[in-house]
Amino acid sequence: MSIYRAYDRDGLKQATTFWSLRVLVILVLVTAMLYLIAVVPGAPYHVRELFGSSPTVPQALLFALVVMFALGPPAMLGLQLVRLPGRYVWLFPLGMLVHAIIVFLGFRFATPIASVQDLLGEPVWPIGEEAERLIRFAGLFLMVSLPISGGTALLYGITRAYAPRRVLWWLLFQLLFLGLSYWIVIGNAATDNIVVLLRSGVRPLAWAGFALWLLCLAFAASLLAERVANVFKGTVVAAFAVLLFLPLSFGVLFLAFEQNVTGVKSDLSALDFLLSSSRISYGFSDVELFLRYSAAYFVAVLLLACAQYPAWLAYSTRQFKPIQGSSVQPAVGMD
Repeated sequence: MSIYRAYDRDGLKQATTFWSLRVLVILVLVTAMLYLIAVVPGAPYHVRELFGSSPTVPQALLFALVVMFALGPPAMLGLQLVRLPGRYVWLFPLGMLVHAIIVFLGFRFATPIASVQDLLGEPVWPIGEEAERLIRFAGLFLMVSLPISGGTALLYGITRAYAPRRVLWWLLFQLLFLGLSYWIVIGNAATDNIVVLLRSGVRPLAWAGFALWLLCLAFAASLLAERVANVFKGTVVAAFAVLLFLPLSFGVLFLAFEQNVTGVKSDLSALDFLLSSSRISYGFSDVELFLRYSAAYFVAVLLLACAQYPAWLAYSTRQFKPIQGSSVQPAVGMD
């Protein structure tokens, strides 16, 4: 049973042209979005600081490439986890780990060491500084990449494969990596930059809630990307789901995040801290906070949809006829 699809020359040319031109458009769109985020005064300063004091379009393009590479492959791996025969399941965790290592190498050598340590903390394990940074980064990054892969796996399992049981493989890997990442990032944290954001007293549940929040965003983004790639036909359903996940994801994040990040006498919440436009403009009203979250939500979903779009677009190239007998054999229940 083959795991690839072989096209004849004309079909391969059509599929390649079809895919590459549309991905180029998406790259331009992501670049424009990131540049606007960098220059708009009201954007969260934590994001704007990544671009420095003088953002440029080439810099935004570089960040767009990083975003596409960091968020795109997990979507493809989630899609393939459900599509491929069961004997290839082991490729999924291996692929996720390899991808995390590659992203770390790019992050490590393109980011000042001070910024690396702000995120990962000072090395404290007796295994070598770089080895510890790699493990800590992988533990943190897998918390992001696993839910993204779950967005495509869950949506494909429901709408295309009609085999939800295939998604149980993803759920198993998510739970395993969730426990491992909690042990690395929270249980053995060398910095409180992340720990302080989680609701105290229930940090294991808050960590799981953070993963659930990411899954909500990834699933909404998958619906949008699948629809734009013309795989899914329900435009109204996709739009409704994106709107539905807005209050749902806000509620999940509210329950997962700490409400007093600087002490019991403070009214500064983790969401206030993350969504503020400067280091002094804290303390939003509930309405202002929800509006700022809404803006951040739609930007995040759109960025995730753009990163997932190439995966769904690659799936949609099945319309170009492959060589007879070379197409992928679907799993049970798949179209």
